[in-house]
Amino acid sequence: MAEKSDFAVGQRWLSNAETSLGLGVVMAVDFRSVTVLFPAVNEERNYAISQNALTRLQLSEGEIAPHVDGWQICIESVSEQDGLITYTGPRADNSEVDNIVEVALDHGVKLNQPEKRLAHGQLDHPKWFDTRLACWQHQYEFAHSGALGLVGARVELIPHQIHIAHEVGSRYAPRVLLADEVGLGKTIEAALIIHQQVLSGRAERILICVPDSLVHQWLVEMLRRVDLSFSVFDEERLEAVKESVEESGENPFEQEQRVLCSQSFIEHAQVLELASKVEWDILVVDEAHHLHWSKQAASESYQAIETLSKIAKGVLLLTATPDQLGHESHFARLRLLDPARFHNYDSFVKEESEYAKLAEAVTPLIESANDAASQTHEDIDLAEIEKYAPGLNTEKWDLSQTDDRKGLLRELIDQHGTGRLFFRNRRAAIQGFPQRIVTPYPQRISKEYELALDMPSSISGSNVQDNVSHALHPERASMLDETWPSFDPRVSWLCALLENMSATANKDKVLLICAYASTALQIAEYLRSKTSIRHTVFHEGMSIVERDKAAHFFATSEQGAQIMLCSEIGSEGRNFQFCHHLVLFDLPLNPDLLEQRIGRLDRIGQTQDINVHVPYFENNAQEVLYNIYHYGLGAFTKTCPVGSQVWDELGSEIHSALASPLDKENWQDVTEQVASTSTLLKLQIEQGRDRLLELNASGSDKIDDVMDNIVQAENPVHMMKFMTRLFDALGVIQEEKDDNSFVIRHGESMLFPIPGVSDDGLEITYKRSTATQLEHVRYITGDSELVTHCIDSVLTDVVGKSSICFVNQADYPVGAFWVEIVAVLSPSANKHLQLYRFLPPTPVHICIDAKNQESYAEFDAIFKVKPKMAQQLIGALQAQITQGIEQAMQLASTQLETVKSQALEQVDDNLSAEIDRLVELKKLNPAIREEEIDFIRAQKSQLHAAIDASEPYLDSVRILINNRK
Repeated sequence: MAEKSDFAVGQRWLSNAETSLGLGVVMAVDFRSVTVLFPAVNEERNYAISQNALTRLQLSEGEIAPHVDGWQICIESVSEQDGLITYTGPRADNSEVDNIVEVALDHGVKLNQPEKRLAHGQLDHPKWFDTRLACWQHQYEFAHSGALGLVGARVELIPHQIHIAHEVGSRYAPRVLLADEVGLGKTIEAALIIHQQVLSGRAERILICVPDSLVHQWLVEMLRRVDLSFSVFDEERLEAVKESVEESGENPFEQEQRVLCSQSFIEHAQVLELASKVEWDILVVDEAHHLHWSKQAASESYQAIETLSKIAKGVLLLTATPDQLGHESHFARLRLLDPARFHNYDSFVKEESEYAKLAEAVTPLIESANDAASQTHEDIDLAEIEKYAPGLNTEKWDLSQTDDRKGLLRELIDQHGTGRLFFRNRRAAIQGFPQRIVTPYPQRISKEYELALDMPSSISGSNVQDNVSHALHPERASMLDETWPSFDPRVSWLCALLENMSATANKDKVLLICAYASTALQIAEYLRSKTSIRHTVFHEGMSIVERDKAAHFFATSEQGAQIMLCSEIGSEGRNFQFCHHLVLFDLPLNPDLLEQRIGRLDRIGQTQDINVHVPYFENNAQEVLYNIYHYGLGAFTKTCPVGSQVWDELGSEIHSALASPLDKENWQDVTEQVASTSTLLKLQIEQGRDRLLELNASGSDKIDDVMDNIVQAENPVHMMKFMTRLFDALGVIQEEKDDNSFVIRHGESMLFPIPGVSDDGLEITYKRSTATQLEHVRYITGDSELVTHCIDSVLTDVVGKSSICFVNQADYPVGAFWVEIVAVLSPSANKHLQLYRFLPPTPVHICIDAKNQESYAEFDAIFKVKPKMAQQLIGALQAQITQGIEQAMQLASTQLETVKSQALEQVDDNLSAEIDRLVELKKLNPAIREEEIDFIRAQKSQLHAAIDASEPYLDSVRILINNRK
């Protein structure tokens, strides 16, 4: 019972009966009553001193004391004067020692220690104990899954992509060149690496530099694939902050953690100077082959990226251009990754020639590695291999054994030249690609177009002499209006195609891509006014939300759009694997752009053959371009990695042929030149293949365990059950939308707000297949920010820390009781040390009976106790409860001490082995950086210290009393 002397004006007290009032402050005291104001709800209460209805808030050393102005201290000492408590400790924002008198405490602070909350009647519903335990266990299991950073990405599980993401993403400050061929997912690989580095704490500040045309694509990909938002920096952004920069001297690049900009933007001297003052964790450069370098000179773009690469800890360069098409340019890219090693081009050429000989020597080993037949090893020439792999110990391998052949191959891959820096997969070696079937539709040009093309300035805004552009896009002639689809034979052909498809049972979807948004919009208007064909448009003039809606309408099976009409830029950043028909309403003059168009459908994960439909006008540049692409490059039916090189070599001849479509003999000769040049360049690529590098990039048999970990960690049934239970506890409404998705909304009894959930709700799915098909649906996994936010909201709050309940246990007498606790071992360490790999926050659940013995009783049903009775029971059992908590903590400490020892052994085993491996490899492969070895040594030492210093703490306690009647 509280006496008058217990109260003083300014003290902070909590209501035992109305915990929702928050923290109160004593406003007045007399000999009978005390007046308390509760600022959080702006309500005042009067309490009789004799009622014992209040609990004094008294924080302890080691706890966090928040000030009403928003800052906080970690309490180091507690003192009291004139009835008021003063807390002293360093501030979290500036580390300066400061004081907080209790009257200045934040109104939302609560009793944190479970035993204190229990003793003072600060009780929650007993089911919250189970919710807290479930959150701890889920968090622990996911940390141990080996899939952190790999599960939450909205991508298909493609082995070579997952291998590269896992191999590179787990490194300290990775510096690599991702050079997979077109369509194999370099952007996804980079996104997965960044995602893993961010979630593991190894990267925070990230700068992505891409060609101007790809800025939006990267913005969308990072947001859609791995839920990472980036700030786009351009001239407009800098102008907006220019005044504040001049006034305050603040660097705009320091105001954002993740920045995306174009390479042309970063070239500006002022921009580069500002960007160079920031310590970037990762620099990403797409289309890195555009960075021109030679021994004589380097382009401005190359110099800018070189400056940034010296500052950034990690560097990811992306390019589909094979290194075999130019060792000098390949050397220039590697020079950005490791200038100390790649400092002399001539030395590099010599080194590369040795690697090529080794790759040729190991071909028999590669071919026999997975062959169980013992005689397949007879063609392996170890002496030849040893010539080009000095230091390799071949005596320990029995090549008649399949496992030994695999082991030798793995060791060679590990030691091989640029294998640690350079990853390149070829489409020919990757399974899962469909066939491409091209069908031409020659059309006779209309009289209206013939008249328009005769006008020298017929194309609005174009060069008068550019007859090729006129012929490829006659619908843009200035003398024509928006009614051109009514006389364009390609449009009438398109309508007939769609009507025929809609009459079939499959009702196939069709994606149409053209060069300009105006073309797509005008075709769409014709379809709207003249047909009943369901359609939608997708172009750069639309907002991201509008594009989302259009893409969803196109993706919807029932009552969705049959055709989507895309502009060139509008189609970037989206993949439509569910669609199998592509209409190329016009053809681009850039072969890479053609591949990008087809690549919207031709990607890993496509389930059917792709039908490419190409309408073109006869005796026109359109016909010539179709023939050059089809018969010269073979670009419609196969990917063409040499298209740009052919265009560079024969550009003038190709343009001449396009400008003279009636000279059939000439353009046929040019087509043959294109074919022969293409064949020669492809042969150079094939002869220059480095099969060891390809094996290293594909992951071979190293990826199986990682894939298994991902599949187990993302178990949609397990995740759905856990989140359904958590949503229910938090007051979030989850409604089933269909078999694969749900809609969540804030309920009236919502405890914590969830970011991203609007008034209309948020559509979610637990299935990867649904998430990859419907990009507007939030994908829920252990990596999801939404999941971690919900778990953190529970575990960082006091909810569920103390409770009491009745149970009905038939095998025990009425009045029997148990003390349940959750103890947690949660060491602290810098996030980049990846402590979670060895010792994530580890919960232990202990139950003690009335005799202070560990109990394994199962409580199927629990019942809430009324507040008044709960206080009486706790008061009567206070001594026994205290003893039970102490005994339970002793048992938990014993178990967790074993956990600590196992974690320390794991640190020693894993990191010592990795250090030894890298030290030995460095003798043979200079791509191993001393910086990386030093980091692992420091990581091992700091993890040891953090784990040694960790002690378990009491997270929550629940009292169970048998009330069987």
